[in-house]
Amino acid sequence: MAKPDERRKYARLRREEKAVIRRLNGQDEEEITTAIYCKTVDVSAAGMQVRLKPELKPGEPVDIIINMEGYSGTFHLLGATKWCRHLQGEEECLAGIELMDAERSDFISWRQVFN
Repeated sequence: MAKPDERRKYARLRREEKAVIRRLNGQDEEEITTAIYCKTVDVSAAGMQVRLKPELKPGEPVDIIINMEGYSGTFHLLGATKWCRHLQGEEECLAGIELMDAERSDFISWRQVFN
């Protein structure tokens, strides 16, 4: 059986960047919570792994604003939580988020960062 790392299409870069996540209502993509401040563990052209305190549910749509050091401005991205697990002995969780190519996002500009 293949390990998750072997199934990835895109290389992950270990980067700790500040991000803000908002949960979305899946039907109309309206924000349904206040901002969740978090940090990335790693990022790729198609997703990211983040450390955060509130747990996200698998399949939950999210709105992400991230500022990558070395790049001007911020990236506005949309994604879906693939998995989330609590870190042993800590209050935080790790979550994997798959990014989506959405019309109102910076997905194309984000992918160009990794080319």
